[in-house]
Amino acid sequence: MKQSVLGKSLRSRWLQRYFDSWLQQRIPRNRMFRLDLNNVFIFPSRFGWLFTALCLCLFLLGTNYQNNLILLLSFFLLSLFLVSLMVTYFNFAGLEIQQGKVGNSFAGDSACLPLWITAEKEQKKFGRLHLSLYGEPVQTSVDLDGLNNPVEVEIPTPARGRFRPPRITLCSYYPLGLFRCWTHLSFDCELIVYPTPLPCPLSVENRKSPGESEGQLAQEDGYDNFDSLTEYRLGQPLYHVAWKQVAKGQGMVSKKFSSNSQRAVWLSLGHGAKAELEKRLSQLCFMVLELSAIGQTFGLDLGSVIIEPDSGNAHQQACLTALAVFESDHAQA
Repeated sequence: MKQSVLGKSLRSRWLQRYFDSWLQQRIPRNRMFRLDLNNVFIFPSRFGWLFTALCLCLFLLGTNYQNNLILLLSFFLLSLFLVSLMVTYFNFAGLEIQQGKVGNSFAGDSACLPLWITAEKEQKKFGRLHLSLYGEPVQTSVDLDGLNNPVEVEIPTPARGRFRPPRITLCSYYPLGLFRCWTHLSFDCELIVYPTPLPCPLSVENRKSPGESEGQLAQEDGYDNFDSLTEYRLGQPLYHVAWKQVAKGQGMVSKKFSSNSQRAVWLSLGHGAKAELEKRLSQLCFMVLELSAIGQTFGLDLGSVIIEPDSGNAHQQACLTALAVFESDHAQA
């Protein structure tokens, strides 16, 4: 019994790999697609098969009893079935789908893939268009006669690293639901999935002073020393708000900090067990976000990858990308 189930599972996997390979040759990756005979599939839906069975039953009934009205009805329904085939295809074909800019995300979150859907030569399209991930249930549906571009498809990103989105399935049952017209599109884009930020104490290293060692960021001399109270400005971090003064009814005031030294600090992966690698990368991701939020100049040392001290959005993205694509074989057990 177990061998039979295992054999069916292996055959199913082989067929799925074969179909995926064939699909890759039939509809290769691209940034823009125009739906036509080369990338569109059409087949009767479940309702369509029931409709076909009804036509067959009516034909047999009319033939058996030699009833011309029943035969006429069966021929009429069959012709309606064939006309629906053409209408379903031509309403689906001619659509142009182009991918938009895909933003990076953190592991465990979902990335949004924006799709711009237009009709070729401004042809009028009708019915609902259903979108989903390949092999998954329908995620969202839009009306073709009232599109609001872009249409966003959420893509789960469970693990850090470079990630290619799966194929997106688009399908339509217009006008009568007798046929399902669909396609599986693979968009040529790559996401960078950052590690999940793991809150932890900000631990940095000052490499300019040999006598100093790694320690808590808030305890380092000359860093974030309290100076005075100023009026709170919209956009300042909430952890700078003097909540004691707010509780006394003195309004929103913000703590002003000064630093006796503007020297850069370093974030280091260090040496640790291989099992702790993902946890350490997640902690470094949190530190990068926190240091960038306060405008601190910092560098990142991952052993095989070193990013010199800097600040700003570009530096933050470079550090997060280095953490995302860092390979586990660099870790030392």
